[in-house]
Amino acid sequence: MSPGPRYNYGPHPFPGINCPVISAPIPGARTACGLPPWTRSYLLTGFVLATLIPGAPAAAQTVSEVQVTPETMTVGVGQKQAIFAAAFDQRGNLIPSAKITFWSSDTLIAQVRKDGTVLGVTPGLAKIEARSQGKRASLAVLITGAARGAPVASVLTLEPAAVTLLLGESVRISPQALRENGTPAVIGRVNWKSLKPEIATVDSAGVVVGVGAGKTIIQAATGTRLMATLPVEVGQADFVLSRSKISLEPEEADTIRVLVPSQGNREVRTFVQWRSSDSTVASVSSSGIVRARAPGQAEIIASSPGQEHRVPVSVHPSAEALVVSPHQGGTIQVPLHSTRQFTAVAEAADSSPIPEARVVWHQSDTTVASFDQRTGTLTPKELGTTTLSATLPGIPPAVWTVQVVPGEIVVEPARVGLLVGQRTTLTGHLRDDQGGSTSRSPALRWTSDRSEVALVRDGTVDALSPGHALVSATAAWGKSATADVYVVGDLLLVSNRGGAYGIYQIRISGSAGLLPVLVDSATNLQAVLSPDRTRVAFSSNRATNYDLYVMDADGRNLQRLTSNPGNEGEPAWTPDGKRLVYTANTGATTQIAIISVDGGDNRQLTVGPSRNQSPVVSADGRTIGFVSTRDGNQEIYTMSLDGSNQRRLTKSPARDSNPRFFPSGDLLYVTERGKSKGSRVMRGGAAGSAGVLFETDQPIASLALSRDGDRVAYIVGRLADASKGRVEFNLFLQSTAPGSQPVAVPIRPGEQILNPSF
Repeated sequence: MSPGPRYNYGPHPFPGINCPVISAPIPGARTACGLPPWTRSYLLTGFVLATLIPGAPAAAQTVSEVQVTPETMTVGVGQKQAIFAAAFDQRGNLIPSAKITFWSSDTLIAQVRKDGTVLGVTPGLAKIEARSQGKRASLAVLITGAARGAPVASVLTLEPAAVTLLLGESVRISPQALRENGTPAVIGRVNWKSLKPEIATVDSAGVVVGVGAGKTIIQAATGTRLMATLPVEVGQADFVLSRSKISLEPEEADTIRVLVPSQGNREVRTFVQWRSSDSTVASVSSSGIVRARAPGQAEIIASSPGQEHRVPVSVHPSAEALVVSPHQGGTIQVPLHSTRQFTAVAEAADSSPIPEARVVWHQSDTTVASFDQRTGTLTPKELGTTTLSATLPGIPPAVWTVQVVPGEIVVEPARVGLLVGQRTTLTGHLRDDQGGSTSRSPALRWTSDRSEVALVRDGTVDALSPGHALVSATAAWGKSATADVYVVGDLLLVSNRGGAYGIYQIRISGSAGLLPVLVDSATNLQAVLSPDRTRVAFSSNRATNYDLYVMDADGRNLQRLTSNPGNEGEPAWTPDGKRLVYTANTGATTQIAIISVDGGDNRQLTVGPSRNQSPVVSADGRTIGFVSTRDGNQEIYTMSLDGSNQRRLTKSPARDSNPRFFPSGDLLYVTERGKSKGSRVMRGGAAGSAGVLFETDQPIASLALSRDGDRVAYIVGRLADASKGRVEFNLFLQSTAPGSQPVAVPIRPGEQILNPSF
């Protein structure tokens, strides 16, 4: 009897984010997640990942591996798209001479030519394979569009219904087929014809170009004998430009529109030729978009047959932002007999300061305080209120309201993170006039702006529900200070319930359901709470590549940490909350690196051609656990926080993944039980000996260990529909105590979840 279909997880942007694909040639197989890949993948719990490495010299002619790109593809019915395949020897060298053939699992959905060109035939899913010397690689292809045999249309309409053009101007005509009930229908191929091509031409895509003065008719006909026409008039007319001069900052853009006064100032786009007298100062696109490049003077020229217009452009050094300290908003209280520093710095788009930008300062009442613009120092004179402002042309002014008070209140800690049900105590202090040591402040009034999230009584805070609250301590003279209190759920995880992958939190006890933390159009993955539970580090493709970001625990104050050409993911906090260890990929290698949470001190910790990934930091902050293939198989390794003392911890024929540290220093990790046969969760000590905590019937995609080491949250995937490649995900909680049983956490049917984190 033939074995049934088996499934693997891959390929996806980061290790531990696994999406099932059919590994047997099953028609309609597809990826379950559709996430953009970026790393040379590794083998994890039976999930196969692959990355093409171009440019390696050929060292042998025996094919050891075949790779294809892209790893998923979407093609419309009747459209074509090329795939690229390459063969490599056992050393990873490219074999240019290797013969590669292609195969489609369902030619009624997608056909593939000898050169790797995929043709969409009918909507559906198919698998395309590239083969060479018995080795193969595959990708899932989704064909979209109207299916064959769709209801025939009865009416053909054109949009717009009539066209007026200038010589050289073009416009695209959009045909639409309608059924008798007025609903859109499949239109099929449209044949275009101009009755007077010497006046206007039309191509096979319906693009009409005015070539001579006069009037003509454009005719559109379908294979089902539907026909529509539209009148076209082509004439000569003077045009003007919408701008007489432009002043820009470097990298700033503006648009010059072309208008025809004799036609009611109609805007035209296509018949004008654009150029710049000095493209190093300012460039211009074919649609009149002017972009400043460097300080200087230039002219933008718009020309057509018989006409030419010029717009002078002045590019001056300027700022993209006015970065100020302290932050604006509310009232800044300054104790009498002390001083307060204020800064306002003009910065360019790359965050470099622009010292030549002149910031103008103004103070409303100089009897309350004086301000030294040279040093940025405000010195109180008497009790009262004044305003201080900093202005820069083209940027909204920064305005502070300053109140001179008898003393300053300080609340400690200023930021605190709590689980629902936890309690902590805040303390208020009175700072002395010189800003030195503090003493306990008497008679403070404590309030919370969201008592349903965090309730405060005499400085004692009770966490009631997930959210963010500001807890304030106010002195008798009105001076106050605040602390940010973040209340979080038991787990963070990633879900696609909002369309794109977003970050959610969930409470295990009490009311069930996911609560959104960051859900937008970007793909946001691998969220982990900081040790104090006030911030979240994660990876996101919101800036094209996957980069590291940090935000507050409520999803606000988003800050980007990395902007390298490659991709970064799998962040892990150090216990002091000051640094992140992460996986960095440049396309050729995958390495472990470390970075400060302010974006500085970014250093690589591993080297070599092997894949090094999935870092985790021990509770004492001295050791990093990670996954590496440096010895051939995928094993668990450890190293010191500075990258030294790298050594192998596990050694078995099975692939190991998902290392997590217990508070004691022991390592929890996952090892496979054979292809698609589930996983074993292991606990090992520093000496390398390990025992089985528990086993699962399905492969574990990702897991998390609670901070006190008493619970494990893990996600498994089960193939629910082999014909469609549909996978059912499940989330479980299980105690680390011997003999414990898993407890299922309810999720929505069909929901794809990833990356649990305590």
